[in-house]
Amino acid sequence: MKEFEMVGMRTIGNVELLQKPHARIGVFASRQLDSVGSIVKEQWAVAKGRQRKCIVGTFHSRSECEILYLVLKYGGSAVWFMGCKLPDTLPDFCKKAVKSGRLLMVSCFNRERHNLATAKFCMHMVDLASSYLVFWALKGSRMLGPIHARAVARGKWVECF
Repeated sequence: MKEFEMVGMRTIGNVELLQKPHARIGVFASRQLDSVGSIVKEQWAVAKGRQRKCIVGTFHSRSECEILYLVLKYGGSAVWFMGCKLPDTLPDFCKKAVKSGRLLMVSCFNRERHNLATAKFCMHMVDLASSYLVFWALKGSRMLGPIHARAVARGKWVECF
């Protein structure tokens, strides 16, 4: 994968997670994920953490936040594209991951909360920064459908649960 250049973005954490040409997994999980899908998602996240994989996401939905938590807890790394300004304080699991070089938080916005436009921008950035994409509960999602369709049209490898 090519190096990813960041211009005009503010960051917390290890920028090498985006700059080094290694595989990164884009993660998207709909808010409508059911309990069966949730179990598969948790097992997937734990496995990727143990394999020391790097995930990329917006981590807006609860399901995406759970993936982030589990991947970091089990030793993986993550790039977090935020549709709002960087936080003043970090949760403990994020502090630990930043300190150990396993988390990069990226923002190009100076707003308290994300909105539809910033969320879509960050989802696009996740797609661009990822080697392949993984989706949970894609069916019926107005936000995830276009990302999936563009990735497939470009020949990007996509996995759906």
